[in-house]
Amino acid sequence: MFEPNQVGKLYKLIGRDVFARSTYAEPIDCPFGAVNMDVGARKTSVRADSSASRGSADEHAAERAKILIAPFIDVQVGDKFECEEGVFVIQTKHVRRSIMGNIDHFECDLEVIPA
Repeated sequence: MFEPNQVGKLYKLIGRDVFARSTYAEPIDCPFGAVNMDVGARKTSVRADSSASRGSADEHAAERAKILIAPFIDVQVGDKFECEEGVFVIQTKHVRRSIMGNIDHFECDLEVIPA
């Protein structure tokens, strides 16, 4: 049985404006559980060559964040999700069921919205 331990904001996708930008409805509270929120790139030191000069590179952590959302929330691909870790757009949605066959939660992959 899934028990959400955090609350975020879910903005339902309602359409696009004349410039093809996504428009969203007012936010609703969305109980969720975070599986992996470590998304993006972080700096790591690398040795550029053998002459002891140092450089830095971006180490890619993960392509997408993963969260579990309570089953009574109507979530769809394209909705915007906001929490303490940042602002994301929902890319995939998978229904996960309990062993009795009831919907237990939704597993969603999130992608960071560029600033």
